[in-house]
Amino acid sequence: MIKAVVFDIDGTLTDMERQLDPLSMKAISRLDVPAILATGNVHCFTRAAAILLGASLTFISENGGVISYEDGPLEILADVSLCKAAYERLKEVYPLQMFDNRYRVTDIVLKRDFDLEGAIRHLEKYGISVDLLDSEFAVHIKDRSVDKGKALLQVMDRLDLDPEEVAAVGDSRSDLPMFRVAGFSATVANASSEVKEAADYVSTAKYGKGAYEIVDRMICEGMFQSWSTTTA
Repeated sequence: MIKAVVFDIDGTLTDMERQLDPLSMKAISRLDVPAILATGNVHCFTRAAAILLGASLTFISENGGVISYEDGPLEILADVSLCKAAYERLKEVYPLQMFDNRYRVTDIVLKRDFDLEGAIRHLEKYGISVDLLDSEFAVHIKDRSVDKGKALLQVMDRLDLDPEEVAAVGDSRSDLPMFRVAGFSATVANASSEVKEAADYVSTAKYGKGAYEIVDRMICEGMFQSWSTTTA
């Protein structure tokens, strides 16, 4: 039985303009288990989104670089100095434009206006342990040692959840690590073929409507049981 559902935000609860579909909020309101956000967005954005959506204040941000448990101190899992070193090397070759970095603490985000494959090859020459992750909204320079799946494992341990008790819903490659650790995974119709192949269920609708469809299917198939905790 599912005791928590983990949701990506951009492209899953929102459309490509990052506008929230009202059905996303309705989907989360139908759950009687915690809805945990796991996103590439910064902590402050994710916390505000969690409050507005009625989701748990335990959440994952910056693609697994940051975990927040309620109002406790942030857990910082990534080494941002690696990202800064990679950025300096990439600037030698590409006219990079930063994007949405004011409040970031573990990664660097760039506009998607440069040769990503070429940039990856360029960084390989320096052996810097980072990944360039294209979320379809931006390119993230991130510490290779962290991802949403590893962060989700820590959250599961903290909340005493087994993998088969967790469902993960997302739309991009950054969500694949949490698909691999969750007992059930689902994606929306706008996802890439790679993500669809990895998911247990693919909605017929896109974006927030697809997220609602996924929750509706899970409810109809009796995949939930009531669960509550003071930490979620």
